[in-house]
Amino acid sequence: MPFDQKHYEKVEKEMERHREDTETSKLGHWCAAAKYERRHKLYIGLPATTISIFLTWLLSSDAKDVLAGTSYLQPLLVFLGLIVSILSGLGTFLNFNEQALKHRSAAESLHALWRDCKNWDTDFPDMNCCKEAVLAVQNYRKRLNDINRDAPQIPKWAWKSVNKQRAEGSTTYKNEELKTKISKP
Repeated sequence: MPFDQKHYEKVEKEMERHREDTETSKLGHWCAAAKYERRHKLYIGLPATTISIFLTWLLSSDAKDVLAGTSYLQPLLVFLGLIVSILSGLGTFLNFNEQALKHRSAAESLHALWRDCKNWDTDFPDMNCCKEAVLAVQNYRKRLNDINRDAPQIPKWAWKSVNKQRAEGSTTYKNEELKTKISKP
């Protein structure tokens, strides 16, 4: 196999595809992780905690004695207990926390690979490093395949956020922005 300029350019193009793939996938996974965490907190954690605290207060305070003569205390206690149980069951069934953890783990792995791809020019500056570059890009390919195999499917709504995140500069370093600004006349 000739390790010449033409071969080096092919390897560099493959690395650039890996960089683009890791960038878009990590952004989708970050978005999914954040949304699943928020869903768990807002739809399950906060209501269950609030109702549990209120239920505990009703059962262990003077409120129980004050409301003891009313006919709606017992049904209220049963209803609140039922709601807490349902929310706990939904938390287990919907598994928002586990989904968030899986997406976060995939995003972190993709981010590490993305950073390796970003450092390509420093690690392999020219065709004199072609042999090492081939080995590196093969390693990138294997890592990317392993991450994608173990990662959960990115929901469509998370994919839609990728371009917005890029536009906000989530994949650009400050020194890259400065370089761009300085290079413009």
